[in-house]
Amino acid sequence: MNLYLIRHGETDWNKTSRLQGHTDIPLNNNGKMQVSHAADIIADVCPNVDVIISSPLSRACESAAIIADRLDYKNENIIIEQLLIERSFGKGEGLTALERNEKYPGNIFPDMESYEDLIHRARSVFLSITKQFADKQNVLIVAHGAILYAIVTAITDEKITYGGNLLTFHPGSIFRLKYSDKKMEIAGYDADKNVFTEILY
Repeated sequence: MNLYLIRHGETDWNKTSRLQGHTDIPLNNNGKMQVSHAADIIADVCPNVDVIISSPLSRACESAAIIADRLDYKNENIIIEQLLIERSFGKGEGLTALERNEKYPGNIFPDMESYEDLIHRARSVFLSITKQFADKQNVLIVAHGAILYAIVTAITDEKITYGGNLLTFHPGSIFRLKYSDKKMEIAGYDADKNVFTEILY
């Protein structure tokens, strides 16, 4: 099974470094272009997509729809998975990086989803998807930076640390997980070389 992890495109809050979390902010024009570019890449490297799964938030749903259109995948067949919703950042949502640092040093915000709960949710949704679609070869997951990072952290038993430097989910970025018999290969798309480059951990 190939699972492609795709972060939604840019929003106005991304552009101003405002923390989004569960706040439902739509894509901006640049975000739509980023996802269109990601869709072109997917169409080139993996034209035969079996399933597209999206977070319920509009910035992810819109990104998934753009990709689906490019792949001639019916929008009504996009699966909305509630467990792929972004991490809740509680009182930190809506604040810029400067505001967060001033108000909540250490980036621990009241009412935010705990790290433990996030990792548990990420592992649960990964196992659910791989079990439910075990007979599929190519599965696209369109979601958010924190939950996608948490999935990678969970499935590597924290060898890739959450928020670390081994990989970064920029808006519109693509990572591929090759999963079989509990073996895992993680690769990021290298735009300069037009290939996926394996991440060693």
